[in-house]
Amino acid sequence: MNAHEFMNDFQNIFLEHRAEAESSYCSNKDFTAFITKKINAIIGNKFKTQNEYFRIDAMGWTPRADSIENTEGVHLSKHLWDLEIAIEHENNQHDWMDEVVKLAHIFCPLRVVIGYLPWKDRKDGPEFDLYNLHHVSKEIKKLKCCENMRHGEFLVILGNCNTAGKTSRYFGYRGYLFNPTTFEFDLM
Repeated sequence: MNAHEFMNDFQNIFLEHRAEAESSYCSNKDFTAFITKKINAIIGNKFKTQNEYFRIDAMGWTPRADSIENTEGVHLSKHLWDLEIAIEHENNQHDWMDEVVKLAHIFCPLRVVIGYLPWKDRKDGPEFDLYNLHHVSKEIKKLKCCENMRHGEFLVILGNCNTAGKTSRYFGYRGYLFNPTTFEFDLM
């Protein structure tokens, strides 16, 4: 699964389950439960799923235990797997950078952070998103793991918050893919 496939499947959640998504959108607890269930369904089409392993909200993995060679005399269970996708969903508009930092330390083919910014600042286009993402990119360069960002794909999906309960302002998700050449996030 790549970033474009995930983004497409993620957007389809709100087309196929709009009423359910709208009814839970203004409750962080209810919407997190809803979105985690739908994300698990997306990644479950290709991978085994797990929630809160490494304290990552959702992850997809490929089992490799069948490839373990002769274990005669070894007193270990057959544990071998590859992490394929790691996803963090953060409702708090001020805290999704922490999720980017967390996943910057994770090595896998696709990392996804879903965060939120105020509707009023995003309504005219991606400029406010890109301003915030530029700040994130600049700060990530300070981390020991910053080179890890160049491996695999890193997708940040930003949606609307502070919508005053108006369903016409809900969602508004836009995807931004990390560009390893420029070390910036680009609008998909």
